[in-house]
Amino acid sequence: MTAARVSPAQVRIPDDQENVLLGLGRRTVQLTNLHKMFWPARGLTKGHLLQYYADVSGVLLPHLKDRAMVMKRYPNGIHGKCFFMKRTPSPRPEWLETCEIMHRSGNLIAFPMIQD
Repeated sequence: MTAARVSPAQVRIPDDQENVLLGLGRRTVQLTNLHKMFWPARGLTKGHLLQYYADVSGVLLPHLKDRAMVMKRYPNGIHGKCFFMKRTPSPRPEWLETCEIMHRSGNLIAFPMIQD
């Protein structure tokens, strides 16, 4: 895979590839399983969702800056079981900022932060 460098406003998620390395500024992000069906009734895939996020990023990101991120994940599609992903993945890119928040369980959790 070759990374193409683009600004967030120009991001185009390829619909003819399952996996892609995408260069965003000085960073490279690996996108995988782009053909994974997220909303079967509408024919929408993970790639479609990522394209939507890229399309609205200029308006959305200023409101999310400096906030911790939690993802509700559906590994087997919207009709399967889901879970909340709170912890920063390991390994993580060095540029991914984190913040530590005490969970009600008493555990200190390093959450990924949305910065750009």
